[in-house]
Amino acid sequence: MKFIIIYFSILLPFITHGQSFFDEADNFFSTYVKQGLVDYRSIKEEPASLHNLVRQIADLDLSNKRVTPSFMKSFYINAYNILVIKQVVELYPIEGPLKVEGFFNSLRHEVMGQDLTLDQLEKEILYEKFPDPRLHFVLVCAAKGCPSLADFAYQPSTLEEQLAERTTKVLNSESFIQVNRSKVNVSEIFNWYQSDFGDILTFLNRYRDKQLSSETVIDYYTYDWSLNDINSK
Repeated sequence: MKFIIIYFSILLPFITHGQSFFDEADNFFSTYVKQGLVDYRSIKEEPASLHNLVRQIADLDLSNKRVTPSFMKSFYINAYNILVIKQVVELYPIEGPLKVEGFFNSLRHEVMGQDLTLDQLEKEILYEKFPDPRLHFVLVCAAKGCPSLADFAYQPSTLEEQLAERTTKVLNSESFIQVNRSKVNVSEIFNWYQSDFGDILTFLNRYRDKQLSSETVIDYYTYDWSLNDINSK
């Protein structure tokens, strides 16, 4: 009994600190994300909550601590989406991420003591540690062509359900998956990362309410790189 009490007295501060990040991230997204678009202007005017989350992403120290894969995967997903917003806010107003040189592969952020670009965080850490095609529908790169940004944070305790629900929502969206009789136009995401999805029709039908015929022809619509800004609707 004494051992259990000592164990939890050591672990509790970490659990509280870790969950605090997810709770604050959840509040941040619910406040500033509406229908998949971000209120960058309001964040820039009142950046305190963003700055606090960015500090936590930089300072999180897991040395000598045991955490679950779900904790780390959730943390990295939220960190990526927050740091994308942070980078836009610092440069705001901008037309879109590709209008900024090095937006993904040069500008750097501190993540758990590491100095990383957004590409490194996404491809060299998140996808390497947690290869999962559903990540393509929850990581949002500040463009309207991306799947819409969720107005909540991803949580370790419900991550699998959230990933499944979000992927289902995106792949049943008529604007994201454009079905026209025997042809379907899909995002260029499916072309850029085809190896992640395998057979595209099979992957789509895993999540779609209305199944696509095996004879369906797949084509790709042009990616919209304009900023996912609620103020420019």
